[in-house]
Amino acid sequence: MTAANDNGLADRLAFGVEEAATVMCVGKSTVWRWIHDKRVRSVKLGGRTLIPREELLRLLDAA
Repeated sequence: MTAANDNGLADRLAFGVEEAATVMCVGKSTVWRWIHDKRVRSVKLGGRTLIPREELLRLLDAA
């Protein structure tokens, strides 16, 4: 999983929407649309929406 290490995915369990957008090289609105369309699994923790690392890895593998 060299790509995961290069993107900093190996160190984190979950990412905020802005961080996920940066890792995926897309805009925040795209990540929000994916969440709304249920293309990406997210979790709410307090007031934050987080995307688990496994979801980002799944998306990167599908690309």
